[in-house]
Amino acid sequence: MKLKDMVYVLRSKNAGVWHITIDIIFKNSEFYQMAKRVLNKEMFCKIYNKKQVEYFECDSLNTIKISFLRENVAGSINDTDCLGALWYIPLCDIEVNTTS
Repeated sequence: MKLKDMVYVLRSKNAGVWHITIDIIFKNSEFYQMAKRVLNKEMFCKIYNKKQVEYFECDSLNTIKISFLRENVAGSINDTDCLGALWYIPLCDIEVNTTS
């Protein structure tokens, strides 16, 4: 099953002018637990080509949150996504094994 089909919310946004934050809010605890077996800090570092990301799991809310530094300040001439709204897109088609 694709990650985008397991969630209520999959979004990215600015968290100040230097940070991007991504929220993944799952439809239920079963999907959340399945996804936690696949998603991890190292995976997000690889996807976003970052040496470091902040990775948070909130079991009581079935939510994963990721934050990392932008390469260019939001709104600068070199910024390609002023609002930080497009960073979630590479996550949509991640396959999560729903068996086992």
